[in-house]
Amino acid sequence: MTTVFTQLRRKVPVLVLLIGALELPFLLSSQQESLLTRALIFAMMAASLDLAYGQAGLYSLGHAALAGVGGYTAGLLMVRYGHESFWYLIVAAALASALASLVFALVSLRARGLYFILVTLALGQMVSNLAQQWDFLKTAQAEAVTGIYIPSLGLGEDWHSGTLYQFVLVLTALGLFTIQRIIGSPLGLAFRGSRDNEVRMEALGYDVWRYRVVAIVLSGTLSGVCGALFAFQSGLISPTNIGVATSGLLVLMAIIGGSGTRYGAFIGGILVTLLQFYANQWSMERAPMIIGGLFIVTALLLRFRPKVAGALRSLTRGRVSHAVA
Repeated sequence: MTTVFTQLRRKVPVLVLLIGALELPFLLSSQQESLLTRALIFAMMAASLDLAYGQAGLYSLGHAALAGVGGYTAGLLMVRYGHESFWYLIVAAALASALASLVFALVSLRARGLYFILVTLALGQMVSNLAQQWDFLKTAQAEAVTGIYIPSLGLGEDWHSGTLYQFVLVLTALGLFTIQRIIGSPLGLAFRGSRDNEVRMEALGYDVWRYRVVAIVLSGTLSGVCGALFAFQSGLISPTNIGVATSGLLVLMAIIGGSGTRYGAFIGGILVTLLQFYANQWSMERAPMIIGGLFIVTALLLRFRPKVAGALRSLTRGRVSHAVA
């Protein structure tokens, strides 16, 4: 009984936060609603990346390409073949991204460490170049798939920026719930075991390679769903949306929020998306410098994290000792 009460008490703040977030459209302008919708989509992308990055220790620089597979699949099925059902398009995007993720895994997991990162970088760039060069992946004489719109749910919905935000928020909550269930399951424990001690896991009889394939496929499938949502919300998808720069931004989101933590990557995704938007609002010329500076600071913090953490602990202890005295 106590355990059930404790679990309910932990979920109450989350439910209150979700209900409060659903009411935000009554307080925000259309532009702010669209910005929050974009932030939720990218935050979910970062959370899906962290399933492989933070949980299984697989540092990928091709994650945006997997999201792009989902976005291009949904966009082409809508624009070229006239499919308008959200459920059909989102399932197609998830399946296409799962297949692409499997290919990524089978190729990249032949390498380790830095070479694994370089292979994912090359695969991601190949997908971006394919989208740029192949005419089938372009519409209306543009270097992108254009003319995408929000598909029908079959429920008589009236789409506008507020209802789209609420719908994406619900999908995001379901996605986070799915990720948390995976992390808390024996599968999630196997992911972390393969990350922390591959030799011991193999000695215990676990097929580490197979678990890593599963981690990449699950991560990429969720990312593909986010890519489809991005295409619906923005009205187009282009090679610049799925390139290495976007993949690097997703890694930055995961690191800033706290890779491997419960909601860190998701929070980092929201923060970086908002920072990028308002930096562009302030100065289009200086926005890349701000994001680049954030990359540098993050890299330095990772490099000197033990020293920084030790200094902060010493400072905290000093203040506590002074207060007690």
